[in-house]
Amino acid sequence: MKTIAVYLVLVLFASTALSESISENLAWNKEFSSESVHGVFVLCKSSSNSCTTNNAKRASTAYIPASTFKIPNALIGLETGAIKDERQVFKWDGKPRAMKQWEKDLTLRGAIQVSAVPVFQQIAREVGETRMQKYLNLFSYGNANIGGGIDKFWLEGQLRISAVNQVKFLESLYLNNLPASKANQLIVKEAIVTEATPEYIVHSKTGYSGVGTESSPGIAWWVGWVEKGTEVYFFAFNMDIDNESKLPSRKSIPTKIMASEGIIIGG
Repeated sequence: MKTIAVYLVLVLFASTALSESISENLAWNKEFSSESVHGVFVLCKSSSNSCTTNNAKRASTAYIPASTFKIPNALIGLETGAIKDERQVFKWDGKPRAMKQWEKDLTLRGAIQVSAVPVFQQIAREVGETRMQKYLNLFSYGNANIGGGIDKFWLEGQLRISAVNQVKFLESLYLNNLPASKANQLIVKEAIVTEATPEYIVHSKTGYSGVGTESSPGIAWWVGWVEKGTEVYFFAFNMDIDNESKLPSRKSIPTKIMASEGIIIGG
């Protein structure tokens, strides 16, 4: 019976899209204030087709996606053959990299989990500008602007996406509704599993771009969804950041909010 119930919920959800209207819960702002952070959190509940945020204006404001772009980049790589399959190993060339965890051979899942920038830059170069542009248009991903270089447009180039758009993209991926093969969408969904408990499963990806100025700071992201029973909660968080020491807030704030909503267990 549980399997049937899950199927019915998914069928119902598949026939709808997340609501265009977003309600505000200003009480969530206390979590931002407690960590001296300026940002936004969007949380959408599938069964009620409803979304809530602490800041409706910022929820619709577009920012550079940074490493959250590894989600569509992986899918585009699979669709175009730049990534052969989930078993492909991306060889480390032995040269020093910015982070020690990148200095090894990595599978697709491994590269996503450690957010290996060089691997995904390689994938983007193999995809090429023409095919990359095609898929960003098909995915309706942010402003779909790949200006700034094929291997850095999502890190310091012209690509921009809002928290609301992130959530809608993730919803389409969850439902296998993107214009890509179901098999490849399943591969990407498996690759971004970051937590699995008896009560819930979290699929997510962080992002960070320190590119900015004193008047326009960098941006940090955490986006994904939580599967809990027959319910799915999609979320997107971003915050201004001028110091890497504040990076933990990109997860601690949304975790506290989702824990207060009874969705996950707070850290």
